[in-house]
Amino acid sequence: MDMRRLLSFSCNKALLPLFLGLCSGNALAIGLSESLVSCEPSFFKHLYSQRADLGKTVKLARNDQRGLAWPPVPDRRNFDTAFQHFTPAVDDQGLRLTSYYDRVMDLGEQGIYYFWGFEIDASREQVMAKLPHAEWQEAGEYFISKPQIKADANSAWQHNPAAASGIAPAAGSAEKLLMLSVEDGKTHLLCSLQGSVNERLLQQERPDVAQGTTR
Repeated sequence: MDMRRLLSFSCNKALLPLFLGLCSGNALAIGLSESLVSCEPSFFKHLYSQRADLGKTVKLARNDQRGLAWPPVPDRRNFDTAFQHFTPAVDDQGLRLTSYYDRVMDLGEQGIYYFWGFEIDASREQVMAKLPHAEWQEAGEYFISKPQIKADANSAWQHNPAAASGIAPAAGSAEKLLMLSVEDGKTHLLCSLQGSVNERLLQQERPDVAQGTTR
């Protein structure tokens, strides 16, 4: 998988009331990485709840009616335009987030692959230490967390122990998982939705890209 590439500072607890305004533009109250771990559509509602602070460091698109927000990338179909950079970088409870990544790839018979998440200025080990409850498992050159599978469009999500094999989803099925990788010296924490992703599933899992969402 191709992948490339808020000034962080901490507030003295004793002076927090004085400097809250200075810190709020860089350090968010609830971790963005934490909210991404489950790869649930509620992630975009969390971004909406953080829109006041997050909007100071990155452009946000919003759907106020549904309570959704996301950093829009220029073109998610191409690698070079699949990033929205944080300026300055976001201090996410000790993890320095430098970019939001949003990519879609159509691999023909292997299905459509959606990726979304963060580029992080930290080692893979540091990210894993910050998110220990993810229950990481090694899968070749990546680490993955809580892989799930839908056997068909009408099935519920179920645990997918076969995800570590790196085999593409079977025809008619879809998979979802969290992955942690290092590409070109950059650490990426990304959700992946892949396989047979129809419009109904896309609306459920990726409301930010589903039809009818305001960009």
